[in-house]
Amino acid sequence: MRRQILGAVLTVSGAAATAALVASPAFAVDVGQNTTVGGLVYSDLSYISLENDNSKGVPVETAPTGTGFDIKRFYLIVDHTFNDIWSADLTTDAQYATASTATVSTPTGTTTALTSQTTSGGAAEVFIKKLYLQGNFNRAFVVDVGSYDTGWAPFVQGLYGYRWIEKTETDRLGFANTDDWGAYATGSLGANGLLSYSVGAVDGGGFKNPTRTKFVDLDSRVALRPVSWLTFAIGFYDGHLGQITAANESYPNNTATRLDGLAAVNVAGIHVGAEYFAAKNFKTVSSAASAAYGTSSIVTSAGAQPISDQAAGYSAWASYDFTPKWSVFARYDDSHLSEDVARSLTDAYANFGVAYHILKQFDVAAVYKYERVTGGSTSISGGDAGASYTIGGATALGSGTFREYGVYLQYGF
Repeated sequence: MRRQILGAVLTVSGAAATAALVASPAFAVDVGQNTTVGGLVYSDLSYISLENDNSKGVPVETAPTGTGFDIKRFYLIVDHTFNDIWSADLTTDAQYATASTATVSTPTGTTTALTSQTTSGGAAEVFIKKLYLQGNFNRAFVVDVGSYDTGWAPFVQGLYGYRWIEKTETDRLGFANTDDWGAYATGSLGANGLLSYSVGAVDGGGFKNPTRTKFVDLDSRVALRPVSWLTFAIGFYDGHLGQITAANESYPNNTATRLDGLAAVNVAGIHVGAEYFAAKNFKTVSSAASAAYGTSSIVTSAGAQPISDQAAGYSAWASYDFTPKWSVFARYDDSHLSEDVARSLTDAYANFGVAYHILKQFDVAAVYKYERVTGGSTSISGGDAGASYTIGGATALGSGTFREYGVYLQYGF
């Protein structure tokens, strides 16, 4: 995806995207009765340095070390309004992919089988991020069916305000999906949205995995705004993350749960917030010796009892709009990824920078990012357009350090 992905996606999307690109600065163009098309792009030009300890404890340079240009996200957004109650949305995303195949023998001859696939390569994939039908019956009760925003991560992103710089903590560490397939009820009550809620029955695998599962997961959030500039919220998730099917429902399994808390202030150009999460049975380490994080804690393919593990962490951020055009921002995350198995495995992340607001929905920022994983390794989503990178040591005694210096950009149309 460190290539001309914008051009690739526009080729796929055809005339609708072309119409959007030549639209007026309203950031959406009317292409028919009650239908609009728009888009949103996140990109950067940066230098990345990633050093991971090898098995001897020696730091070595690791991909994606180097300088390059990324189109991290390109969303093409189509909205249609049927009437005062019913509407629909389609939002596509894109990535580069590389696939490997092999010819295998079958009882009836030979066939070509997929042997591996990665999210960084020479072929552009366009896929659905959101696809939902909405019934807006009143402010207190809105129903959405399809792939829609989950209750927690998008809500935190809206308060954080710098998603175009970095995903929020639970999203980047893989403890929350931003969108999932299911049915949702959302709404707000009281003056100025004093109380708001989101409740969803979801597949659990995220928007890239619409696989039918044996049971649905529960995704929920409640938020309170006692005054316009102050927000408190709690979230709760319970389920099997889309991993239990009719084929393995008899296997021993664990249930994943996540408890979230948030407090945020937005007043006089000052934005301050803190997020906390405690997750159980989302992931664990492959072994105590390597402490390589990412093994399923829900169910194993061999049918053995999966390991139960917990993770917890917090994220704190602050920004200040010192003029209508300029702002400064900073953030720090601290997470303990395996509190029951590899207790020394921790992830610390920070960023800071200065942003310039060029036009409506058109921003540029100079950014520095730092991350250090100790006591093992984990895979992080979003380091570059290749979707993920591994940071940390080859053993439980090792560590890894990620640094990035660059210019980030977001623009919408």
